[in-house]
Amino acid sequence: MAVTLRNYQGPEDIDLQNSFWTGATRELPWSWKPTISPSLYSKGAQFDPRSRCFAFERERLVGYMSFTGQGEFVSLGYPWVLPGYEGELQERLYGAVYGFAASSEYGGKTFAQRFRRPWSAQISFFKRHGFTEQKCSPIYALDIGSAVIPEAPISYEIEIHPGFCWGEFRELASRHSSQKELKMSELYFASVGFDFAVTARSKSKLLAYLGFTIRPDTGFAELIAVALDHTVPNVLAPCLESAVEELRSRNALFLGTGPALLEGAFEILVRMGFDKVSEELLLSKNISDGIETDKASQASVVPKIVSKLGN
Repeated sequence: MAVTLRNYQGPEDIDLQNSFWTGATRELPWSWKPTISPSLYSKGAQFDPRSRCFAFERERLVGYMSFTGQGEFVSLGYPWVLPGYEGELQERLYGAVYGFAASSEYGGKTFAQRFRRPWSAQISFFKRHGFTEQKCSPIYALDIGSAVIPEAPISYEIEIHPGFCWGEFRELASRHSSQKELKMSELYFASVGFDFAVTARSKSKLLAYLGFTIRPDTGFAELIAVALDHTVPNVLAPCLESAVEELRSRNALFLGTGPALLEGAFEILVRMGFDKVSEELLLSKNISDGIETDKASQASVVPKIVSKLGN
């Protein structure tokens, strides 16, 4: 039976996309909670319906592909399809979506997306289409159900807050981050559906702010945002301990951490029982007047934020 393609028609298509992506990635190791970047992009001035392409067999959605753009930079999605539709349909979706993004009409120059190292089919597809590895970062995870959290005296006031407050995070992060880094963080965090935050204070002074997400269908939680007062010792461990207890109450199964936490925190992770479970891989491709540039040139233009964008 023929499969027909169509572009974005209205807000309900964002729900279709999110639902399809959730189902397609449910069995993939260490898959993150869906971001809200597709919804934000669809409401922006730069949005074009041709950035989203849906494949239907009669009324049944069997695949889709999309991208989110920021000027010449494009966070290019994978052509997700139902089992049995791999191959030709994926090439049709890629031709439609990437073809438009790379056209002179849209003007995309730098294309990138992140995957987990075990996602071999997705990585192989992008490499066949000229993408190369740009960055690889370790992923550490804690089995929340079997974790034994060591008891330690807590000399800080630890609190759990719903959602995420950029203003509070910025207050602390600005002590150690440049304006450029803060701007990139603000853009990224706006696309994240945070579930809760953990703060640490001493005499009303903010010492730590951590933001967490939980993917409810798999129980995989992630520590996404980390801001610490680096002049204060031993503030991270009690925050993580409180976060684990909160995650248990929300039926999370694993807590993953990325590069944001690893600097100077390895010993704390080991003490709490975190293990290296995977890697986050950034793939990118750069074109200039239709010509792909070399890997070194690509690395200089891929924004750091791409490793956190896109569904």
